[in-house]
Amino acid sequence: MNPLRRYPVLSSLLRPFRLSQQKTCAALIVALCQAAQASSFAIAGQLSCLTDVRLGSALNRLYRFLRNNRFDNWLLTEQMLRLLGRRSGPLLLALDWTAWQDCFSVLTASVCTGTRSIPVAVAACSARNLSRSQNLFEETFLRLLVDRLRAAEVSAVWLCDRGFHRVEWLRRLVKLEQHYVVRLKRDVTVHLRDRVCLLKSLEVNEGERRDFGFVVLRSDEAVRVRLIGVWARGAKEVWWLATDLTNRVSKVVSYYDRRMGIEEQFRDAKGVRFGLKLKWTKFTRAEFVERMYLLVGVALLLWTSVGRAVEAEAPQVRLPSKTKGARLSLARIGSYYWRRMSKKLRLTATFVRQHLPPPRLRLFKWLSAPQK
Repeated sequence: MNPLRRYPVLSSLLRPFRLSQQKTCAALIVALCQAAQASSFAIAGQLSCLTDVRLGSALNRLYRFLRNNRFDNWLLTEQMLRLLGRRSGPLLLALDWTAWQDCFSVLTASVCTGTRSIPVAVAACSARNLSRSQNLFEETFLRLLVDRLRAAEVSAVWLCDRGFHRVEWLRRLVKLEQHYVVRLKRDVTVHLRDRVCLLKSLEVNEGERRDFGFVVLRSDEAVRVRLIGVWARGAKEVWWLATDLTNRVSKVVSYYDRRMGIEEQFRDAKGVRFGLKLKWTKFTRAEFVERMYLLVGVALLLWTSVGRAVEAEAPQVRLPSKTKGARLSLARIGSYYWRRMSKKLRLTATFVRQHLPPPRLRLFKWLSAPQK
C-alpha cells in the first residue's frame, strides 16, 4: 500500500519534502494511526504489516527517521499551520510546557479545535540546561513559530498562562505584531490614569469583571496592553488578563478559557490509561521527542476529522452523559474507527478542513450581563 496515494491529505501535507522522506513519514503516520499508541514497538509492528518487512527492519526505519537531521520539523509545522489555517478567523494557539520522563522539558504550541488542541510545534530541552536559558529558549521558539505563521499566511491569537507573564514576553509579542491573551501574576506594576500600583492592590469582587482599558505595565513603562480583571463565582482568585484584542470582555475570556485544551492534549498524548502512552516512551535524545510529538500531532489531526465524520453518522457514538457531556473525545472515536473509516472515506485535505471542529468557546452569560 502506498500511503501517499491512499491518504491524499498526507501527500498534501508532505509535498515540500523529498520523496523518500514523504514515503517514510507517511508510512509512520499511518502505522501510528493504526497502532493508536506511540510505543516504538507498536508503531514498528504496524509498519511491518503495512510494508511487508521484518519487525526489526521496521524498527530500524523508525529510528533512522527520528534521527534524520535532513528532515525539517519546522517545515512540517508550516504545512500543518497551512492546513489548519484555511478557515475563517485566526487560530487559537495555546502555549505551555510539559515534562518528559524527568529528563526533558517540552515546549508545545497547539491549535485549539473543539474542546481539545492539536500540537503543531514542539521544542525539547534537557531539564538541567533549561534553568539557565528558559527565557531565551521561549523567545527563540516564538520567533521561529511566527516565521512559520507568516510563511503559511495564517494569523493566530496566542494563549499563555501565568508561566509566560513576563513583561519582556509581552514586548516580544507586540514587536512581532502577534495577537495574544496572557494571564498575569499579581505582582506586576501597572500604570493607571490616576496612579501607579501593583495588580494585587486593584479591587475586583467575586462575580465581577473590570476592564481597565489600555494601560502601561512595569515601572519602566515597558509595554502597553489592555488589562482585564475577571473573578468567576466559585473561582479561587482573579484572572488578570493582558491582551491587545478589542473584543468584548466575554469574548476575550472565552478565548483564554480555551487554553485548557492544551492540558487535555497533554493527557491525550502522554496518558497511559486514555492517551497514546508517550509517557512510557523512553527517548534519550531531545530531537527524538520533538519529531515523535509532531507525528502524534498529525495523528490527532486525522483522528479528530475521522471522529467527527463518525459522529455525523451516529451521534450517540460519543456516549453522551446528561451531567458530563460527551464521554469520548473525537480523537478517541477516530482512533477506534480508524481502520474501518479510513477504508471507507477518502481523506483529502479538503475533507480534514471540513471535519475539524472550530474551537468550542464557552459563553459566560454573567460576563455579558450588566453589573450592579
